[in-house]
Amino acid sequence: MAIDMELAEEMDGRFVGPMPVEVFLEKYLTSTVKIEDQPVVPRGAFSRVATVGDEKQMYGQFMQVISPWITGLKAVDASASVATKYCAFKPYVSLFDKGYVPIKNRADFSAMEMFIEFKKSGEDAPFTDPPDEAAIENGSFESLSTKAKEIRGQLTSYAIAHHAHQFRHFSFSVFVFGTQARFIRWDPSAVVVTEQFDYNEKPEIMAKFFWQISHLPQALRGRDMSVVPAELEADVEERVRNNLNVKPETPLFRYTVPGLNGYCYGPRPPYPPRSFIGRATRTLPVWFIPPRPTVEQQHIKQETPLKPEEAPACDPRWAIERAAYLKDCWRFTSSLHPMQPEDEIYAMLHDANTPNIPQVVCGGDVGGHGSKTNIHELAGAPWLCVKLKITPFVHYRLVLDVVGRPLTSFKCTKELVTGILGAMKAHWFAYNIVKLLHRDISPGNIILTDDGKGLLIDWELAKKVDENAPRRRERTGTWQFMSAVLLRNPGMKHTLQDDIESFLHVLVWASIKCVPATDVYSPEERGSDLRRIFDAIDFVKDGAVIGGNTKEDVLGCGSYPPIKFKPKQPSPLFRLLRDLASPFKSRYIAKPPTEEERALVEREGDWTDKEFRRLSDKVSQYDEDMTILKTSEWFIETLERALQTEGWRSDDKAQKGLGLDTQTSGLYTDAQRSRKSGQLLSSQSQCEDSKSMAGAGSLKREASASPSPEGPTKRPRVDMGIEL
Repeated sequence: MAIDMELAEEMDGRFVGPMPVEVFLEKYLTSTVKIEDQPVVPRGAFSRVATVGDEKQMYGQFMQVISPWITGLKAVDASASVATKYCAFKPYVSLFDKGYVPIKNRADFSAMEMFIEFKKSGEDAPFTDPPDEAAIENGSFESLSTKAKEIRGQLTSYAIAHHAHQFRHFSFSVFVFGTQARFIRWDPSAVVVTEQFDYNEKPEIMAKFFWQISHLPQALRGRDMSVVPAELEADVEERVRNNLNVKPETPLFRYTVPGLNGYCYGPRPPYPPRSFIGRATRTLPVWFIPPRPTVEQQHIKQETPLKPEEAPACDPRWAIERAAYLKDCWRFTSSLHPMQPEDEIYAMLHDANTPNIPQVVCGGDVGGHGSKTNIHELAGAPWLCVKLKITPFVHYRLVLDVVGRPLTSFKCTKELVTGILGAMKAHWFAYNIVKLLHRDISPGNIILTDDGKGLLIDWELAKKVDENAPRRRERTGTWQFMSAVLLRNPGMKHTLQDDIESFLHVLVWASIKCVPATDVYSPEERGSDLRRIFDAIDFVKDGAVIGGNTKEDVLGCGSYPPIKFKPKQPSPLFRLLRDLASPFKSRYIAKPPTEEERALVEREGDWTDKEFRRLSDKVSQYDEDMTILKTSEWFIETLERALQTEGWRSDDKAQKGLGLDTQTSGLYTDAQRSRKSGQLLSSQSQCEDSKSMAGAGSLKREASASPSPEGPTKRPRVDMGIEL
């Protein structure tokens, strides 16, 4: 299927192997249970598994054989149906805790411990073990046939769904093909795959794996124990649900945040990335409940100066229940590419009095088993085929004290433009005063306050302007809103011009997506434009995804936004979009002025000659545009000038569903994924406004099963670390 091929291409080079089976078991599945307590493995235990008629009979036999070794777990046929209408992935076998009660053999990713996938034949196996050391040095572990790629993509889709429905640091799976099998471990940095082994000839290996994993505590199976089901008194739970507008059937969870004196409560957040590797940023409004105050805390005066690290515990505002905004992600951590935690970046910005950014309550590394990835430490292993830089990550959580709405909830187009202006002013100040470049401008990172002001959030990828760290393998940012330059050139340095262009793409995207247009702009055309301009992948080269062709074309020829997009109600919006896009024409012009043309102009030819005037205008316009693009002042001035003009309406608020298949996620449209494999969203607790921000006031937003209307989810393509 197309979705499997897309995932396989995106995961190219991310499968690390072939790790020896015994090394895998020793490194990842060490248990306190004595191996001699393991039930006896009968010879030929799996003899019938690979000889039965089809895959269904194959895994049926397999489940029977492993049942004595999974005493703490149960194997369930997960292929018959699906747990939710939002997830159509169906691995053949899933393992659950012993007490789990399956309903119609559904593939319940929210409760599963691991999955097992089967292929009747070993043909087109997704991985190839090198025959000798020379092959290890020069070979490729990932098989290159189309079918092999599809299988890797299929396995990846299951892993994405698994992590999307749970709070996990890592997970395990087993892939069985013919008489061979491999063990797999998934985490946000890469995927470790063992060498293949004949489970019929060596059933003790399979037995040891399942015996060990069934006796591991949940944390050692990959569960994030800093998030647990909420246990609240009835009146408290009702208060939480009312303030967050969470339905009674939606499970609530308790979130532990480093440095926060108390807990945050809320539903399961949407899982934005549609790729497995990366930051996996999830955000949601939460309800903070403090511990009962001590006598000392009750007497703290509001004017008492607080140290930053004491604020969550001592600030009187946080001695009462209140709404907040929680961000959960995997942040980069590498000695080669050091990056500050986001709370420290916010501290720098606030120390400089940066406008239009939220206040930080607290933040820090979550901790716990598996909260720091370590696959990059496998560099130099004698069995390793992968010659790739692997990004180390650490699990991180942040709480912000802010009130706001998604950018796409604007009450009128003037508010949309005002929000962009506020965020741009924050960006200007950070770049020119604090010397920080944001590097991830997207709709999800701009929020609107109740008074319509725009705030710029998510400074996780910000970098010092004068920092000269080693180059990263790939880009930073959110795919749909990256500049065409970065999409075309993964190794290109991220510059101020790229961020400015991203602001333009955000404004155009929000306009096309949410602003009603004249009848000549059909829903089909609107949806098509959103996909081809913002989502499209042109090709994959050496594991890097290349795009930006359409952006380059429309900007270079001056047709951005599309000519058919005209607001239904008269508005200065379209003229503003064209004015903002105009300087970028020179950045992407097909034929910039040549040295010969410049020389001709400098000689001051005959001004009555039309060709000379055309050439002179071309050179001067190009130089003017490229000079303008060196700063963001022109962008701010253009926005301010437009906002002062007449004609803005108060009744052109954002509308949903204006285009067909316009909901995009990661690199791909949800429509594509829905048609091919089903959506990866959790059915239990998708917040309708996943980027909605909460503050001291009551928060009334539906926590439903629908995808976030904020649109494209954040999916940066960044790799750092050491070369394997």
